[in-house]
Amino acid sequence: MRRGCLHLFPLISMLLFFSTFSYGQAWSGILAPARATNWTYAGIPGGIPSRTTICANLNAGASTSTIQTAINSCPAGQVVSFGVGTFTLSGSIYANKGIVLRGAGPTQTTIDLGSGNILLSTNGTGGEGSYPGNLGSTNWTGGLTRGSTVLTLASTSGIHAGQNIALDQHNAAWVDTAGVEGNCLSGNSCGRNDSPLQFYGSATRAQPQMAHVVSVDSGTQITIAAPGVAFDHDSGLSPQAFYWNNGGNIQYAGIENMHVNANNNDFAISMPFCDYCWVKNVFVNNLARSAVFFFWGYGDVVRNSYFTSSLSGAPTQYGIELNTTTYTLVENNICYNVTACILPEVSFGLVVGYNYALNTVAGNQFASFSTHLSHNSFQLLEGNVMDTIANDNSWGSASQSTLFRNRAWGKGTNKTNFRVAIKFNAQQHYMNAVGNVIGDPTFHTRYRCDNVDTNTSDNFEYDLGFWNSCEAGTSSYDTGTQSSLMRWGNWDAVTWKANGNTNGVRYCTGSGAGNPACTASETASTAPPFPGLASPSTTLPVSFYIAAKPSWFGSVIWPPIGPDVTCTTNCTANTANHAAMIPAQLCYTNTAKDSGGFLTAFDANACYANDSSSNNAPAPPTGLTASVQ
Repeated sequence: MRRGCLHLFPLISMLLFFSTFSYGQAWSGILAPARATNWTYAGIPGGIPSRTTICANLNAGASTSTIQTAINSCPAGQVVSFGVGTFTLSGSIYANKGIVLRGAGPTQTTIDLGSGNILLSTNGTGGEGSYPGNLGSTNWTGGLTRGSTVLTLASTSGIHAGQNIALDQHNAAWVDTAGVEGNCLSGNSCGRNDSPLQFYGSATRAQPQMAHVVSVDSGTQITIAAPGVAFDHDSGLSPQAFYWNNGGNIQYAGIENMHVNANNNDFAISMPFCDYCWVKNVFVNNLARSAVFFFWGYGDVVRNSYFTSSLSGAPTQYGIELNTTTYTLVENNICYNVTACILPEVSFGLVVGYNYALNTVAGNQFASFSTHLSHNSFQLLEGNVMDTIANDNSWGSASQSTLFRNRAWGKGTNKTNFRVAIKFNAQQHYMNAVGNVIGDPTFHTRYRCDNVDTNTSDNFEYDLGFWNSCEAGTSSYDTGTQSSLMRWGNWDAVTWKANGNTNGVRYCTGSGAGNPACTASETASTAPPFPGLASPSTTLPVSFYIAAKPSWFGSVIWPPIGPDVTCTTNCTANTANHAAMIPAQLCYTNTAKDSGGFLTAFDANACYANDSSSNNAPAPPTGLTASVQ
């Protein structure tokens, strides 16, 4: 009996990984399946693990070499604990294994980055530095269709169970690596090339999806975890599996409960080639290029954290930068005075949920969330409160992503230009915007700016199809951006005012259908090759990725934002009571600030109700074998 029980945990984990792709999704009947993926798989399976074994206790003032020695000696799965006080680094600290660096709390433990960063990585290089050697690729010939979990490869040599690999193909018709800034250059990571085999270059394979290898079944066959292959691949575009056969990425490393003074250094917390890795309850200030950086990672998490910058208005300034990641979860974070709070680059299946971004620096309004590089796809933004949500085409295209139940204000504090709520540039196709609350009735007077309405004053809610922006007055325009955009059940301020401050929700299937302001269908049901549904449901689920109200929401209504929401407490202004403040917004609003609006004592444990997202769930299985007892 006992021996049989030992197999129970692995078998349960296998069942979790093999949940079939065809189970009904929350978005079924609203989104066309080819425009969505199963976003419930984003993040770490079972949640962030709660590590309890401490390998080293460090006292304030410990030198960089002392800290590094403790990290080097710490076994995977254990914790290096930083005590109360300040730790000033003279260089970077580095871990290449699955350990946790944990402080006593953001108000108790400070790590001051003198001239380095905190690095959890396979190879000891931060940012977009050198990548692991022993790169390999093999042709992928079977299991090319959406939902497939059994794949046929030319060879499985160099691939092992527990590893995460990249699946890609030559760029399809909807993938483009040339944008308003020109071609995606060799200095940017926009996918990978065939020859030489590398991450950088002209990016002939710019739409990668990473997949978890559950088992290597033969010399030509592997099984990957659900939800499997995300979209149908074309055998004529040379599909391949790409990997590094030196053991792959490190896994299950985390940084928790501390304050990091970035001292205007780039990549303050850098976690390239790190799978199921996390940042939780961390306050980073004085950030430069990015507070948190992930690169070629799978199932990573950033949650319950706060990011700020003193470099007012710097354009290359990101709170969370996600370069070539798959199923990353960014949830319940605050950004204050950061140019772009969240910047995904070439990322797949990203879930950005319930984050709050506020930027009061006077001048141009930059997007709080903006995709970048090429090609971002199948991303979900849900429940966020931001000035502008954008998909730019600086270096190319994006596709098949969804905005759901966000509050996109469009009129940022102290902003003077580019005050738009939602922006989809040229080459951003097959997008979905569902159940959002858009615009400000005290400012916006125009529904959209496109090639028909080109008045360059910035009082419009949607900026669609331009190679830069409506205000820039460029002559280039992509009609496919608007024709392929599915807009459904959004409340917007301009429509609300046009209907006498009554009906601001648009379900447009034709002229006048669903709302007097409708002039044509907005379902994108005639946009090949990925049309939207002709008659989507008007009953919206509360979430596209969360099964039930999270514990950390406390007394905040669920869902907090949407056309079907009637807010009575802690309501967001100028939304006709369709948006309540989300937990991250309430945390910022109710926490003490200095004269510049910066929080003086952030700690997620003081802001939010009990967070059950962290637990002791077992790690995903690796190298399993089955037996009958």
